[in-house]
Amino acid sequence: MNEGKRRLVMALGMLAFALGWAGVFLPGLPTTIFWILAALAFIRTNRRMYEKVVAHPRFGPGVRRFVEEGTISRRGKLVSISAMMGFATVGALAMPPIWLKILVIGLASAGSTWVALIPAPERRAARARAPEALEKAE
Repeated sequence: MNEGKRRLVMALGMLAFALGWAGVFLPGLPTTIFWILAALAFIRTNRRMYEKVVAHPRFGPGVRRFVEEGTISRRGKLVSISAMMGFATVGALAMPPIWLKILVIGLASAGSTWVALIPAPERRAARARAPEALEKAE
C-alpha cells in the first residue's frame, strides 16, 4: 500500500475509532460497528492501534471475532437487531413523510437481515462433545 493510501486508511480508522468512542457515551450511536471499521483499517496500517481496539474489555472480543473469524455471537445479533429496529421505529415515528418512514424501516430491516445471516461462532461445549459423540457412534 502506498504512503498516501495508507495515511487515508489510517485517518478513516481514527475517525471510526472516535465515532465508536463517542458511541460508548451517547445512546443511539453504535460503538461496535465503528470499532469494527477502525479495526479493519488498523489491521492494514497500524497493528498497535488494532491491538488497542481489540483489547477493550467490553467491545474488543466481539470486534476481534468479527474481523478475524467473520462471526457475531448470538447475543450480539440479538442486541444489534433489537437496537437497529428499535431506533429505526422511534425515528420513523418522528418523521412526517411516509416515504421516509418506509425507507428507514426498510434499511433497518435490510441491515437486520444481514446481521442475522452472519454466522455465529461454534459453541465451545458443542465442540468439546463432538469427539465423544463420534466415539459413541462407532
